Amino acid sequence: MRVAIVSTYQPRPCGIAVFSSDLRAALVEADSSVAVEIVSIVRDDPHSHPPEVVATIRQDVASDYAAAASELARRDVDVVLIEHEYGIFGGDNGKFVLNLANELTVPMVVTLHTVLASPPVGKAATLRALCQRATLVMVFTETARRMVVEQGLAEFERIRVVAHGAPDILTAAAWSDNPGVIGDRDLAGQSEGLGLPSLAGRTVLSTFGLISDSKGLELAIRALPAITAVHPEVIYLIAGQTHPEVIHKEGESYRLGLQRLVHDLDLYDHVCFIDRFLTIDELALLLARTDLYLTPYRSPDQIVSGALTYAVAAGCPVVSTPYFYAEDLLSSGAGVLVPFGDFSKLAAAVLDLLGSPAKLGGARAAARRVGADLRWASVGKGTLELLSEAAQGVLRPAGAAGSR
Repeated sequence: MRVAIVSTYQPRPCGIAVFSSDLRAALVEADSSVAVEIVSIVRDDPHSHPPEVVATIRQDVASDYAAAASELARRDVDVVLIEHEYGIFGGDNGKFVLNLANELTVPMVVTLHTVLASPPVGKAATLRALCQRATLVMVFTETARRMVVEQGLAEFERIRVVAHGAPDILTAAAWSDNPGVIGDRDLAGQSEGLGLPSLAGRTVLSTFGLISDSKGLELAIRALPAITAVHPEVIYLIAGQTHPEVIHKEGESYRLGLQRLVHDLDLYDHVCFIDRFLTIDELALLLARTDLYLTPYRSPDQIVSGALTYAVAAGCPVVSTPYFYAEDLLSSGAGVLVPFGDFSKLAAAVLDLLGSPAKLGGARAAARRVGADLRWASVGKGTLELLSEAAQGVLRPAGAAGSR
C-alpha cells in the first residue's frame, strides 16, 4: 500500500509537523512494505526537504493544492491522509484544502486535530465539506467523535478514534530513576544545551510547546508566589519558542508580556524560559526531571494536546484547566483539573499535590498506566488498519478493531 500524508512537516517548527513525522515512522514500523510519502505545507519553503517529501504546497497559493493532487495521482498513491488543523491551510477559512480534496481520485482520510464547540460559520462550512468528501474521519477521543456527530461533520459510522501517539523514549522516561539516563541511553550531556540553571534540590514544574496566548501561561506565573511561599525550591520551566503564526501576526508581544510579569512578581529565581523548539531527547530529559506538569490553557475547545500526551506518557502528574482533552486524558487520576482563569485554584492544586507524596505518587502511577497505551507502536498499527480500511473501501462497524 502507498500512503500520502498531507501536513506541515519537518523542518517547520510546528506540533502537527512533529506529529506527522512520528506517525510516518510508526506506520513504516508497523508494516515495512508500506510506502509513506509526504506532501508538506510550507510557509517559507526551505531549500531542502527530507527524502520522503514528494511535493510541497505553499500555504497561500491556491493552485499548489490541485497540483499536489495531480502529483499524488501520478505516483499511484492508494490513500491520502490529510492532517487538518485550523491555520495551516490558505484561503478564507482555510478553503484552499478543498482544492486538493476535490481533485483526489483515491480514498481520503481526514484527521481532526481541533474540533471547536462553536466554530465560526465559514470555518464550519469548510470543515464540513472536507469531512463529507472523506472516506473516514479520524479523531483522538470519544468526546471529539461525539462533537463531530453533533455538528453534522460526519456520520458516526465514518468516524474512527485512534489515540495521539507518544515516542517510546518518553514512556522509558516515565520509569527512569536517573533523569539523565533514559532506557539504555545516557542523555545527561545534552541537558547542558538546554541552558538551564542548576536543578539540584529544586522541585520542577514545567510546560512545553509552541507559545501563544491560548496556553494561558500567565495563569501559572501568577500562581507561583503562593506556591513558592510554601516551597521556595520550586522552579517553573517554560520551554518552547513562540508559535511561527503568532510571530507572523503579533511578533513576540506575548512572550515579552510573560517576562514582564515575572519581573513584576519578582520571580526571577523561580521561572526559566527555554526559548527554542526542543528535540525529542531534550523533551525526554525535561519531562524526566519534571515533578509536576502544567497546562493552564484558556479555552475548553482544545480537543487534543500533543504536549499533554507527551507529559502523561512520560509519567508526569498534571495540573490543568478542564479543556476537553485534559478531561478525557486525566480522568484516570493522572492529574487535577482547576477552573479556567483562576490562578489561586491552580496554586492550591499544586500545593496539595506537592504537600502529599501519596497523592503525587498516585497521580504519577496513573500517568504511567495511561502512557503505556500511547506508544507510537500501537498507535501506528491502529492508524494503518484505518488507512487500509479506507483504501479497500470496505468499512467495518465504527466500534471494530482500529477504533477505541
